[in-house]
Amino acid sequence: MLDELIKGFSGPGAAFMYVITAVLALGLAVVLERAWLYWLRWRIDAAAISGRISEGDYDAAEGAAGAHPSARLIRAGSVAGSSDGAWDAMGTEAALVETTIRARVTYLAMVGNVATMLGLLGTVYGLIFAFSGLDAASAVERTARLSEGIGAAMVTTAWGLIVGIPALAAHALLDSKAARLLARCESIAAAVALSKRS
Repeated sequence: MLDELIKGFSGPGAAFMYVITAVLALGLAVVLERAWLYWLRWRIDAAAISGRISEGDYDAAEGAAGAHPSARLIRAGSVAGSSDGAWDAMGTEAALVETTIRARVTYLAMVGNVATMLGLLGTVYGLIFAFSGLDAASAVERTARLSEGIGAAMVTTAWGLIVGIPALAAHALLDSKAARLLARCESIAAAVALSKRS
């Protein structure tokens, strides 16, 4: 199958193959960037942060959060004088934090859908190529044209699915990780608000 995919980049459906590959490049860039943030850059010790918040040491809690988006919530809530004020301040910042966490994850759903649709469009093009001009062709030419057109149709479909299915799986994985990060941020925000009550 790999040989057929490679041949597809020089056959009648080559344009579709290259466009699907460009869509693949976008998807890979998003997956690598988000995975780096979610699993490496935004790793935190939540217990240490909560402990510092309960002690009222918001600067140390923000420092322990580092680059994690919850640091913005801690900073916003720490300047408030009351629990209600902290909730209001963090609520204002929460929309920006959610946007930061979920940034570009939806591109993966788009990559999955676009790659699949481009593969199907390549299928239609391959079939049109296969059947056009058959009435004026000899038997040998008909066989060659049908073979080339149907081969292009199947290869573009396969390449679209090979790109689209993992992109949709990556979207589901990263979206669930983003939801867990948001839940962690909400937990830290609640800890800041509760510390303002005492």
